[in-house]
Parts: sequence; C-alpha cells; structure tokens
Amino acid sequence: MRAPARSLTLFLSCSVLIGLALTGCTAITPQAANASSPSPSTSPADDTTISACPVTEPLWVKPPDDPAVGNPPAYGHYFVNRDRSIWASAWWTEAEEYRLHASEDGVKVGWFRPAGATLAITGQRLDGEAPPLEAHIPCCYPTRFQATGLIFPTEGCWEVVARAGESELSFIVQVERESE
Repeated sequence: MRAPARSLTLFLSCSVLIGLALTGCTAITPQAANASSPSPSTSPADDTTISACPVTEPLWVKPPDDPAVGNPPAYGHYFVNRDRSIWASAWWTEAEEYRLHASEDGVKVGWFRPAGATLAITGQRLDGEAPPLEAHIPCCYPTRFQATGLIFPTEGCWEVVARAGESELSFIVQVERESE
C-alpha cells in the first residue's frame, strides 16, 4: 500500500472510530441499488488514455471544517456538487500510480453532507452490464463528515450518485480490474 493510501486509510479509520464513539452506533447498513442516470454535477473530462469513459475531474479544494475530523482541513481532491453541500474525497487521484480497482475489499471514501442528513449512495456501470455498486454507510454521524466503503463489483466506467436531504452529487470514475 502506498504512503498516501495508508495515511488516508488511517485517517478514515480513526474518523470512523471517533464518529462511532461519539454516537454509540455500530451498525453498518449496506446499500445496493440501481441509480438513475442523471448527468454529473461537475464537468466530466474525457480521458482517452484509459477509455472513452467521461471521468469527472475532482477539484483541488479545502474541505469544510468538521468536529468529527481530528485534523484541521487540508487541501485535497474532492468531487463537490454545485451548492457545495455534498463532497466526496477522491484521494486516489493524488498518486498517479494508484487507480480504483474492482475488489471485494472496496475503497474507503470520506464524505461531507448536510449535517445529520442520511447519506444514500448508488452507482451503476455505464459501459456494460454489472451488478450495482455496493455502499457500506455506517449510521449516526451527527456532523457533516461521513465515512463510507464503496465496492465496485467489476471494472469499467461507473457513475456514483450520492443523495442527502435535498442535495445530490454525481460523478464518473474509471475502475480497473482487481489487482492480483
């Protein structure tokens, strides 16, 4: 595992533990459902070196300050909706050699959404048939921060859609075959 991935994994793990300790909740609710195909909230950029998948370019921004996150906010790659009410970390884009992989282990993604709003995440493959994305969303995060696990069952071009309250964020990512 690369150093940025280890650091983020440690950060998200600690954030989850802190959030669970603050709320006393331990249930993780898996969600899997087919998402409709709304257009991405940010402008996708065509990355022809990977495929014809219109990958959404994350922004280099400083996330909101949140008491559930132990460290002060630092700049990073995020997908952000237009009204800045939902953010999804795109930490894997910070290291050129790291890409998203289809895997039973999934990938940890930190989110910021309206405080206390229930986060629902769906995803579908755009370039072929596949089971829907599986999202593991622990309960009871009272602030804007929410840690999750996303499992992409196959490689391909995937649209991820997150909803919380009246807000929505969608983005497109390229997922590679499971590494061996």
